[in-house]
Amino acid sequence: MSLNGGGSRGFYFNTVLSLARSLAAHRQAPIEKVQKLQCMCPVDFRGVFQLDERRRDAVIALGIFLVESNLQHKDAIVPYLLGLLKGLPKVQWIEESSERKGRETLPVAENFSFCLVTLLSDVAQCDETLRGQILEAIMDIMQVLLDICKSPEGHDKGTNIPHLFLL
Repeated sequence: MSLNGGGSRGFYFNTVLSLARSLAAHRQAPIEKVQKLQCMCPVDFRGVFQLDERRRDAVIALGIFLVESNLQHKDAIVPYLLGLLKGLPKVQWIEESSERKGRETLPVAENFSFCLVTLLSDVAQCDETLRGQILEAIMDIMQVLLDICKSPEGHDKGTNIPHLFLL
């Protein structure tokens, strides 16, 4: 994934990334504009997030805004990202068509999970008041995923167990 605004990710990703970076360049980014970016992200619907390519791109852009803006509006964004992290085991992964997938491409769930955890780790590195909460959330989700891997038959069949990948 190219994060410099170019590459093969596509027009939508480049657009939300440009929005995130232009907002991050403001000394104090207007909350209304940041909320517009966050509105492009998935919402929790009855305990399940649906993640298609555009929503995944919006989450990554929101995280990049957060880190590159020196954690502006962290009080609104970090709880959202932690909620999304907690919801990973029940995510409904909506993947692009199989003809677009290459053999060298990482699975969508693995790629997104890695990006989300990396962004949250960057936030934890920058803000020690959030560090404990973020690290605890990462460890909690790792434990949940480990438990699912140990005994998949004991968990909700509605989850995407074949799509779970370790963070």
